Amino acid sequence: MGIKSIFKNTDTRKKILGLCYSIGAIAIFNAVIQFFVYPQMEKKMGAAAFGVALSVLSVIAIANNACGYAAGCARLLGTEKGQTNNGDYNLMLIIMGVICAVIGTVYLYTQDLLSLTSVLLYWLLSFFTMLRYYSETEFKIKADFFRYMIYYVLISVGYILGIFLFKLTDQWMLALLAGEVLCFIYAVIRSKLYRPPFFKITKHFKGIFSSISFLLFSTLLENTTLHADKIVLLAITQDGEVVTTYYIASLVGKVIAMLTTPINAIVLSYLVRYKGALTKKLWSVVVLAVAVGGAAVFAGCLLVSPIVIRILYSESYAAAMPYLVPAILGQVLYFASGVLINTLLRFKGERDQFIFNALYAVEFFVCVAVGTALGGLMGFALAVVLANGIRFAAALIKGYVGKKQLEPAANAD
Repeated sequence: MGIKSIFKNTDTRKKILGLCYSIGAIAIFNAVIQFFVYPQMEKKMGAAAFGVALSVLSVIAIANNACGYAAGCARLLGTEKGQTNNGDYNLMLIIMGVICAVIGTVYLYTQDLLSLTSVLLYWLLSFFTMLRYYSETEFKIKADFFRYMIYYVLISVGYILGIFLFKLTDQWMLALLAGEVLCFIYAVIRSKLYRPPFFKITKHFKGIFSSISFLLFSTLLENTTLHADKIVLLAITQDGEVVTTYYIASLVGKVIAMLTTPINAIVLSYLVRYKGALTKKLWSVVVLAVAVGGAAVFAGCLLVSPIVIRILYSESYAAAMPYLVPAILGQVLYFASGVLINTLLRFKGERDQFIFNALYAVEFFVCVAVGTALGGLMGFALAVVLANGIRFAAALIKGYVGKKQLEPAANAD
């Protein structure tokens, strides 16, 4: 069966429209948070405090995003196996949410940010962020990307309203919490994920636990290498302004890299309906498309970044410009390799993805440690380029090795 079977009995116009909805949703969300919310936070908080806030958000991005994505991806893959009982997934979400809350509290303590208010807001923000990644699963399963777009538009509206709460209360986490709560309410109304039975465990729980676990650890490794830059820089330099400088330099590239998880989930939602094999010819087409797309994105980021930085962060423009090229290139390589790895997930399963990401995490931190020790912030930026370049090359090779034709993973758990 050929690749065209993905869209069997599906109107071409509807498919294109759905793709536009999904891309539009992601674009609106990232535009609001990166080009409105974060600049407003930096102006009010200052570069040093904003850098610390970015490191706190990185903890949430690593842990909670991974938990929500793993649970959602496992449910998406489990639809073919009848693993759709809400209680099985809800129990996993509660367990993961509590663990993430504890981890975040410890990090707040290390940054001297521990207070009753900060802990409470962190717990709420981390839990609802995790639910955001899980809740979008319903729209992906049904390929209802119009509601998927509405979902992310509501998050964006909530973020904008949250900025006003932040300015009134000086509690920056409220700016993001407002959006997370708003989209959760929409998910409760429009999806079946939060309907009874809430906590009933079925015979599928063991398989679901296994699938989520492999996806979770694999995604944790991937998210760590994507978001740990701020945490590592703050830990080494103890200077929030350095964190802010690198963030600004990589801003547009980071937006592209952050599209990896939602775009991968969309791609996977189509691939689960593809019953054919991943031939070497098809893999070559995928690699060529990703390479050409990545090159175009890199060129576009180089053109747009100076303009965006000058408008949004004029006071930090001079400090960020020397790091622009390596910062953007590192993020684009991460994005491109992520698309390749997610394609392989459909055919080689969660276990192979976990092993691949574990090896990548090791080489990433080795490169970053050596690079930072030798060259400071510039060494760090170049080390990220090297690490993600190796990741891209490894994913490319992995697609060609083994069987001539890779069949879809029959039992991922």
